[in-house]
Amino acid sequence: MKVLNMDIAGVVRRLRRFRYEANKSVSAGLANTTAADMLRSKSYLIAVETYLNWVVAQPQLDLPEWSPKEIDLGDPEKIDMAENEAILDLVTMYDAFEVELTNSQSARMSTGVISHDEKRVRNLLLKMNQFLDNYVAVIQPLDLPEASPLRAMTGPGRVGV
Repeated sequence: MKVLNMDIAGVVRRLRRFRYEANKSVSAGLANTTAADMLRSKSYLIAVETYLNWVVAQPQLDLPEWSPKEIDLGDPEKIDMAENEAILDLVTMYDAFEVELTNSQSARMSTGVISHDEKRVRNLLLKMNQFLDNYVAVIQPLDLPEASPLRAMTGPGRVGV
């Protein structure tokens, strides 16, 4: 996947890391989301929002020698399907966030995010936060003695050097 916008590339790199973190979390293999994973998930959304705030606050740069320059992000990493439906939903929202950004009008500019694209991704951030606060925090833990486990563990995250 390629974009022309260095700011969009920065957002996407962060989204991909947080998506991977969610998928490799302890909660990914459970029918509930641990307090630590909830806290981490919330911190990731704060990080994305803070980065987006920074991007939007920057001046629109005039880069006639730089633009258009392709920034190759590669393909999104393949990940195993998590046991935890909340994690699956969160990963799906991360995927939607990436698709909307990388295929947006803003992705064709050298920097910045136009207002319409910003609104789309801010609404996704709002949805993700409300999902964690108003659904996951309310309904979990779930007792699924007959239906869980349904899937294999997503495996360990990256370790070492």
